[in-house]
Amino acid sequence: MKQYTGKERGEAAFHREYADRVPYQLDFGPQYSKEMGMTPQDYFGNLDTAYRVMAEQLKALPSDVAVVPQNLFVWWGTLSNLFRYKTRSEEVTMGGLKDKTALADMEYIGPEESPGVNQAVQSCQRAVATFEDKATRPLLPGPFSGATLLRGTEQLVFDVTDDPEFVHQLMRLMTEATKAWALAMAQTGVTALVVGDPQASLSVISPKIYREFVFPYHKEIFDHLKQSISTGTYVGLHICGYLDPIMEDLLSLGIDYVELDAPSSLKRMVEVSQKKVVIRGNIGAELFLEGTKEQIEQAVKDCIDTAGEGSAYILSTGCQIPLDTPIQSARYYAEAVANYGRYQSS
Repeated sequence: MKQYTGKERGEAAFHREYADRVPYQLDFGPQYSKEMGMTPQDYFGNLDTAYRVMAEQLKALPSDVAVVPQNLFVWWGTLSNLFRYKTRSEEVTMGGLKDKTALADMEYIGPEESPGVNQAVQSCQRAVATFEDKATRPLLPGPFSGATLLRGTEQLVFDVTDDPEFVHQLMRLMTEATKAWALAMAQTGVTALVVGDPQASLSVISPKIYREFVFPYHKEIFDHLKQSISTGTYVGLHICGYLDPIMEDLLSLGIDYVELDAPSSLKRMVEVSQKKVVIRGNIGAELFLEGTKEQIEQAVKDCIDTAGEGSAYILSTGCQIPLDTPIQSARYYAEAVANYGRYQSS
């Protein structure tokens, strides 16, 4: 039987073809840092460290997908690398739009100027060259989640009612920024680029708010990427939490894949999508921290039984594995994939 690489398994899923087994993702680099005498903070804070840890993790705990290491302190810890004021001398930081009038004086920093985006682009290039046999997947912040960093989640939800025009203006800024940053990362030739917009979850906002204040901007971003990417990179969306009422909306975005968290119904997404998009995820990340071997095995088996037929599925947790997860749980997961992940038709 042909020996498939992780990249080939991922490509098979996107082509609705069968490899030898279901492709799977194990994003365990930050957790594995402890096996090397380091901390997750070391992993997230230094790209060279992250690549060393990932290389060792992928030897000990293989994964078909290599999640591109990114310095989360740059993306999420500060916004000074991403936005600036046109006329003010101070830096833009989290909460920088407590005063709404500041929006008119704010602009995003283009990929060619932003240290944060440049670092992400360089990491994408490095991942493609380093993990040639893996599918590569970077993530960048989505527009609504970025808006909550500037304005505050609770306040932005109030703004939807109190000042909807301001919310649309803010989303316009975030959308233009996301389009520019995402295209720069996608053009590196990574396998799949995901826009992560966790605050757009229905665990945070209503379907009505999503459809009016988020969906049009998601649509614009993905239309732009599909028209502009020249490397064949697939584009997808990650939203944490509960999504069932807007699954049809997500399918109309024109994305190649959707990352589905555990609170959402994998069965319903399979039924609604009819394999028009690749689905990734749905295992509860908390199982890695709290679950037994038998529970992890059952979760793997349930996901494969639900979504494996017809390909177009990548097994994974729906969201980030807790940082204090023991390595044994990751081993249980990898063993379960080996035991249950082979396609019946292969």
